[in-house]
Amino acid sequence: MKKEIELQSKKPKLAYIGMDKKTVVEAVPTQVVEIIYPSKAQKSDENTLFAKGQLQTKIAKPNDLPKNRLIWTSDNLVALKTLLDEKDSVSGEYKYRNKIDLIYIDPPFMVQNDFITENSIDIEVDEKEGVMSVKEPTIIETIAYKDTWQNGLDSFLQMMRERLELMKDLLSPTGSIYVHLDWHAIHYVKVLMDEIFDYTSFSNTIIWRKTNSPKAQTGGFGNQHDAILFYKFSKNINPIFKEFNEKTLEPYRYDDNDGRGSYRLIEIEAQGTQRNAGRKTFKFHGVIAPWLYKIETLEGWWNDGRIYTSSTGRYSKKQYLNEMEGVLVSDIWVDKEVAPLQGGSQESTPYPTQKPIGLLKRIITASCPRGGIVLDAFTGSGTTCEAAERLAEELKCTWVGIDNSKFAIHTARKRLIELSSKLKEKKGEGVYRVRPFTVENMGYYQRGVKWDPIQVGKQADAYRQAIVELFGGEYASYSKLLHGKKKGTWIHVGPLSTPIIGEQLYAIAEEVKETEFKKCYVLSADFTAHNQSDVEKIKKELGIQIMVRLIPASAIEEVRKRLNMIKQGVKDQENISEMPNIAFFAPLTIKINKTTEGKEVAVELSGLEVDVESFLDSQKPEQREKLKKWLDSEKSWKSFVDFWAIDWDYEDFKGKSNKPIFENEWQSFRKKKGNKMTEDLVFKGFHNYEKKGEYTIAVKVTDVFGNDGIVTTKVVIK
Repeated sequence: MKKEIELQSKKPKLAYIGMDKKTVVEAVPTQVVEIIYPSKAQKSDENTLFAKGQLQTKIAKPNDLPKNRLIWTSDNLVALKTLLDEKDSVSGEYKYRNKIDLIYIDPPFMVQNDFITENSIDIEVDEKEGVMSVKEPTIIETIAYKDTWQNGLDSFLQMMRERLELMKDLLSPTGSIYVHLDWHAIHYVKVLMDEIFDYTSFSNTIIWRKTNSPKAQTGGFGNQHDAILFYKFSKNINPIFKEFNEKTLEPYRYDDNDGRGSYRLIEIEAQGTQRNAGRKTFKFHGVIAPWLYKIETLEGWWNDGRIYTSSTGRYSKKQYLNEMEGVLVSDIWVDKEVAPLQGGSQESTPYPTQKPIGLLKRIITASCPRGGIVLDAFTGSGTTCEAAERLAEELKCTWVGIDNSKFAIHTARKRLIELSSKLKEKKGEGVYRVRPFTVENMGYYQRGVKWDPIQVGKQADAYRQAIVELFGGEYASYSKLLHGKKKGTWIHVGPLSTPIIGEQLYAIAEEVKETEFKKCYVLSADFTAHNQSDVEKIKKELGIQIMVRLIPASAIEEVRKRLNMIKQGVKDQENISEMPNIAFFAPLTIKINKTTEGKEVAVELSGLEVDVESFLDSQKPEQREKLKKWLDSEKSWKSFVDFWAIDWDYEDFKGKSNKPIFENEWQSFRKKKGNKMTEDLVFKGFHNYEKKGEYTIAVKVTDVFGNDGIVTTKVVIK
């Protein structure tokens, strides 16, 4: 059915299937799960009780939550809507609506009918032993950028439209937005942005050289660049310069030997087509010509000795090199300050879509005013956030980063902590002092009230059955909440788009309580470490053991194959039932030891229970035997630890839901040296309490795959 599109003069529109679709999106509660005080504990040489350990520097905590935010969400559309409606608790004013000064986004690129997302990542677990492993994307990551884009380019454009419309409402009246794309869809997005932000707000298509080695010509010229669409509501940008090189220094070949240094010549008389562009003609020191500058300006330069007279009597201006900050940057970015990342770069992370710090520093410097707010809705490895922190002392800007990947949020968090106390690029400028920031979950916890376990799609039963059998269980639709059995234990299959939450766990446990079994596997898209306390309470209060296992993205691919075979009428049930080993990881189980003497406490990370079976299932078959042998070593668990932190008083700061917010007061993590990850970890942390009393100590660990876990213990200070 054809549909007419309403057009206005000089305002063309982009037409595609699904352009009228409008996703109903509501603002949701946000849960702050961590407050990060970036500092890496340093080894102590002092002869104290804990001589070989780590002494904690006293942290100055703010009275309110930090303004800088890392947000983990199942859908950044929900997060953007939440930011748009979020109000200050004291003034009641909108916090971000029409107040964001700069938005930069690097959305997944479209390639034919698929999208480049965070695919499997190779991670070096043990450098000394040469042990590599694979981290595959989670279901939430996969669904967010693939399953919901079933109609190729049309779906991509609608995804972009809905988010760009919210970003338009977030931008301040003088704000700017940069959208980073490759050649596949940029021309379509350009027309889309002209419609949303208005053609008159378009400033540039910036060409950035993303690689120094273009691919071979296989059907066209090798692609070597990305493009960044730049729209702004203000008239100007902050001037941006790049460093001089041998070529750009060539014009500065003149020198009057008067102590003012070398200079180049700048045209001041209109030439060619400029002569007919309405330039005013007047006489200046004997020469009648159409001039590019006012007579007052020219006279000032004459009196200052800045006018050069050629042998033919033409005038030019002397531009001295020592007065120049650098070469003005154009819309083609190929200089070393924004050079693409190399594999061995100290800056690079395992994240496949990472962009260089220099690129984001240039964008922020150009378009973020002093005291401004920077937003990145596709944060990835956290380059935008780190670049904003590197410029914080100069610009005093705040930042918000959003991503649907827990691994992305962990990567960004770790980069920011590692930046703290790192020497600045220029000698003598000191070190970076990264400001505190929050890690938040957005778009998950509101489902605790509205949750309906039956809503998992039209093929609910077939989907559950396939997942149960992949897990090695027997399908039995006992109830809405209990979907199968495995060795005397119930199996619950949770929704795909969100992590399991406390209210759901309690509902499942209540149902299990009425059966002969007292244990249940809960298969979930994700599980937050901070809900481990719910599992412990359920066991204590109801006597039910809940064992969460995470459904990997590879499981959904296998389920699709199975359901498609059934749909096509495959009768060979044995072929349908044959499924490979799929890793359903258990959340991390952490072991700690504590030592107390007076007001001093030491906490040691003494073990991490690795889900060996699932880990091996997730790896390439040819690597499993080597990995299994390596796992038998006593200290192999240490190689899985990427980051661990301690909150010395876990109960002292609670959020809106009255649940404790983990404050990273002490942390240690693996650090990159050259192109290798090293075990720059210390497994014991120390603290000196100022007051007597009982304290809850919480320890949080994140492994090399981005999975995390939390454990608590009590300590009494007398």
